[in-house]
Amino acid sequence: MTSEAWISGSSPVTRLLVAAACPLLAGCAPTDLVTALTQRAPHKVEAFTLQHHPGGGALSLSLSSPGARHDWIRKASVVTTPEALVHRDGVPVYKIRAQRGLLLGNNRLVQLDGAVELVHLQEPSTVVTGERLRWDTRQGRMTMAINLMMARGDMQANAGWAEFDFASTDLTLHDQVVVLDRSPQADHLRLEATTLHWNLASGEMMAPGPVKGWQNDPGGAVQFVQGVNLTGSSRRRWLELQAPVRLQTRRAGQWQAHGPVLWWLDRQQLESPGLLEAQVEDLHISGRAAALDLQQDVLTIAEDCQFRQPGEALNAQQCRWDLQEGMILASGEVVLQRDQYQQVTRAAQLQGRLGGDNVLRLMAPPQGQVTTELGLDPSG
Repeated sequence: MTSEAWISGSSPVTRLLVAAACPLLAGCAPTDLVTALTQRAPHKVEAFTLQHHPGGGALSLSLSSPGARHDWIRKASVVTTPEALVHRDGVPVYKIRAQRGLLLGNNRLVQLDGAVELVHLQEPSTVVTGERLRWDTRQGRMTMAINLMMARGDMQANAGWAEFDFASTDLTLHDQVVVLDRSPQADHLRLEATTLHWNLASGEMMAPGPVKGWQNDPGGAVQFVQGVNLTGSSRRRWLELQAPVRLQTRRAGQWQAHGPVLWWLDRQQLESPGLLEAQVEDLHISGRAAALDLQQDVLTIAEDCQFRQPGEALNAQQCRWDLQEGMILASGEVVLQRDQYQQVTRAAQLQGRLGGDNVLRLMAPPQGQVTTELGLDPSG
């Protein structure tokens, strides 16, 4: 996805709105309008339809309005309640409606005002609304602004203004971008960014720079998340943030990820292949290749699991932490070190429980083999 994919001046989309030898309305309007334009006098016309099919191009345009007025001297045309359809290979793909329109400079600039609506007709249906749409046909640039909102299924985006490229189907949102996901699995997820690139065909998303978000639902597990350079897909329902990522969960406290964090929205699962660290009062937790199941409230660390608190430290290959029950299972070359008596305990597995005081208490599993070494003070 390109961040600034402007339509070139020689593209089919530009030619849709530029008549080679006459203004937009001329050549498609009744004979009396053509005569009036030749006489260079303002003229009104009722109910016109424009259809333009550029040779060799995949895109074509049909535009209609119940009324228009052209001023030859000012090289401007005013249309009322215009509607347009953009076709790709003969199939309607976009519909544009507005309360009024203004065509300036022999139609080099098209501006639609009022309640402007751009609809992507193919599945999934997408509706972009605003109060102004401006199409610079010379530069091939379309922008929408003022109270901009995009709706697509359970997802909605608001921004100050946006750019749209018909050729690549890239929609770029700018200025205080807010994305809301109201699907039941997302618990009213809200994301905020400065810029968001969204491809309407593939559903791919990209937001450069800092991104923050949270779940507004009272039962939402993620109270706050912050990272940079978001990527994702609204079709496959995933988001990924690059490090450093800060995460505040309702049960597991605050986490810091030193690698990317992948969020599967429908499964409500977070994954991070890099180093993950957390601090719960005096208890410090770290590990790699972590997965947090937000529905089951279970954290799994697949590599280099460590729990440290004053006076003792636990190291293991893997850990599983049930956040609801407070139970922790450490497995694979488990080593527990205690400062008291310089105690070192080794086991294949150790169980523990994190109590309400956030102190981890460890024990061996039933029938588990445990070896303990003690260091005694000879002078004692």
